[in-house]
Amino acid sequence: MQENIHLLMTGYLSGTLTESERLELKSHLELNHIDRKIFEDYQLLWKESEQKTDSVPIDIESALKKTKYRLFTRKSNIFNILQRVAAVFILAGLFSATYIYYYTSVPKFVNSEQPSMMQEVSAIFGTRSKFQLPDGTTVYLNSGSKLIFPVQFTGEIRKVELVGEAFFEVTPNPSKPFIVKTNDLNIKVLGTSFNLQAYPESEEISTTLVHGKVILETESAGILKQLAELKPSDHAVFNAKDKAINISTEEDLDKFIGWKDGKLVFFDDPIENVADKLGNWYNVTVKINNTELNEYRFTATFTDEPIEQVLDLLSKSSPIRYQIKQAKRLSDNSYSKREIIFN
Repeated sequence: MQENIHLLMTGYLSGTLTESERLELKSHLELNHIDRKIFEDYQLLWKESEQKTDSVPIDIESALKKTKYRLFTRKSNIFNILQRVAAVFILAGLFSATYIYYYTSVPKFVNSEQPSMMQEVSAIFGTRSKFQLPDGTTVYLNSGSKLIFPVQFTGEIRKVELVGEAFFEVTPNPSKPFIVKTNDLNIKVLGTSFNLQAYPESEEISTTLVHGKVILETESAGILKQLAELKPSDHAVFNAKDKAINISTEEDLDKFIGWKDGKLVFFDDPIENVADKLGNWYNVTVKINNTELNEYRFTATFTDEPIEQVLDLLSKSSPIRYQIKQAKRLSDNSYSKREIIFN
C-alpha cells in the first residue's frame, strides 16, 4: 500500500498521473495527516529544486532529521531535464526512509502503562486536516490551527488543547468526559459533534453545536465556572476580554461548519471578515485600500475554487477591484505569501 502511495506522490510531482490516480492520492491524503505532511515536504522540495541553480549532493541523514529535503538542479540545458527525472527516483527512495521516520517518531496509541506523552497535529495556512484521536474521536482541523493531545487518554477525562479552529465528532464515553481547552474557555462534552473557533489573534471564541450537549466553562486558579449549556443548533460567542457570552439559535449551520467539507462560506460578512477568511483559506495576505467596501456585506459559498475565480465572482457583485502580487523570494531563500490588494 505504502509503495503505491509514494509512487503516486512522485507521479504527481512529475505530472504523470491519470485523473483516477490523482483522485486516489487526494482521497488518501485527506485521511492520513502523516502522509499529507510528507507530501507537503515533497512539494516544497520540488518547488525549491526549480529555483536553485547550483548542483550539490543530498545529505540523506540530515534530511531525515529535519524532515525537509533539498535538491539543487542546473537550468538551461539537458542536464536539467535529466536531474528532474532523477529527482523523482530520489524522492521515491527518500519516501521509504521518511515514512519510517515519521511512523517511528510519532508515538503509538497502544501502551497505556507508559506515561502519557503529548503530540501535536497542525494544519498550516492554506490547508485542512482530518485525523482520529486515540479514543476514535474524529477531528477536522482548519487552516492555521493545531491540536495538542496525549498519546493515550488516561485518568478520568479526555483532555485536548486547541489553537485555531476544529470540528469534533466525539466518541461517546459517559464515564470519561471529553474536554477541549483554549486559552480562555473550556468546552466539556460527553459525546457530540461541534465546531470550535479560538484563534489566538481574536478576542472571541465561538462554539457551534450540531448534535449532543456541550458545557462552556471558564477556569481561574483551578476553579471552574459554568457559563452556559448549549443545545443543538446553538451558536455561542464568548468575548475573552469582557467575559460576556452571546448565544443564538441558527437555522443554517453551514456558515460555521461548511469549511470542514471544503466550503469557503461568506454569510453577511463585512469586508474585514472576507479578507481574513481568504487569507487563512488560501495562505495569502489581503490588504484593503478601498474604504467604500466597508459599506458592503458579502454572502457566497465556494467549493474548492481557485482564489482567482473567487475574486472574480466577488468583483462582479461589488465594487471590488483587485490586484494579485506573486510570492517573492526572500534573502533566506524562503518565499513570501502572495498578496491580494483590494482597490
